[in-house]
Amino acid sequence: MEFGYYRVSVDPIRGKIPMGEDREIIESSLRCGRDEALKLRERYGAVSAAEIGDKLGIAVEHKDEQSALDFVYVGLFESPNKITIYNNNIEKAASLLEALDITELNTDLKDIVLAHEMFHFIEEHDPNLYSNTRTIDLWSVGKLYTHRSKLICTGEIAAMSFAKALLGLSFDPNILDYIFLAAFDFNKADQLFKKMINGRS
Repeated sequence: MEFGYYRVSVDPIRGKIPMGEDREIIESSLRCGRDEALKLRERYGAVSAAEIGDKLGIAVEHKDEQSALDFVYVGLFESPNKITIYNNNIEKAASLLEALDITELNTDLKDIVLAHEMFHFIEEHDPNLYSNTRTIDLWSVGKLYTHRSKLICTGEIAAMSFAKALLGLSFDPNILDYIFLAAFDFNKADQLFKKMINGRS
């Protein structure tokens, strides 16, 4: 749940979320991602994430790397059906885990990235998902009109929950945000980890 609170705390419209609704947002987002993963497992059985992506008609492209000042890109979904995996960025994180002798995360990191982005593909094509229907009131003109907006955090929380359920992970894949950044900048990663643990931006 701590990671969920962090996701909520960095949402662009976090200040508009009514007090006390963050827990419901997190729990519903987790359930949304988990349910979608279970649907795919029931439909396709024990096949790889790559095979599921192929069956869904997702075009997966592998590139070397892409990085930005405050965020390391490891995967990217582009509408309508393209997912780009940045191999070198992921491999740097895998090398860091190996150098630190961390064996608990014994899953191919590329599979986790693919699964995460796969949820965003599903999200793009299913307007009825919780991550698409949960909105926050931003402003209103009396009773005539209320302007509402979707949250970004719902999709991110759901995507991580989806990856965990689809791959049967024994750990929370949110920790990979720290690991991927640590492969490039330990100081920034340390700051991020503290924020994630404290559940705030």
